[in-house]
Amino acid sequence: MDAKELLIRAGLSATAKRLLVVQALTEAGRPVTPQELLEPLGARMNRVTLYRILDLLVERHVATRHNAGERAFRYCLHGGPAGHAHFTCSRCGQTECLDSHALDEGLAELLARLPMRVDSAEIRFGGVCQNCLRH
Repeated sequence: MDAKELLIRAGLSATAKRLLVVQALTEAGRPVTPQELLEPLGARMNRVTLYRILDLLVERHVATRHNAGERAFRYCLHGGPAGHAHFTCSRCGQTECLDSHALDEGLAELLARLPMRVDSAEIRFGGVCQNCLRH
């Protein structure tokens, strides 16, 4: 699905700046800080506008905001109704989205048994990434 379609499905106008942010999140392919997003956007966007757009994308379930155990939040495109899992390396600090298909069945079963409605979930694994294990 392209950036424009993601925004429209979320009930948002596909403004030029929103498109830039969604495209930057897509191109990053991993959870990124706002500062990491600002670098490729350059003069096309200021920090305040970026934060407002990120807040709106999170509110409309286009993007996910999560804490990787550090000071800055990281953002990535939303991975479905309950979100998706992340892995953060304790050595290099790299955070990446995980394919949650293996978790989906167990998570769906758990959510079905809970006596409440869960609108979102955040699952974060920590450890040492493959690159750091090699060194």
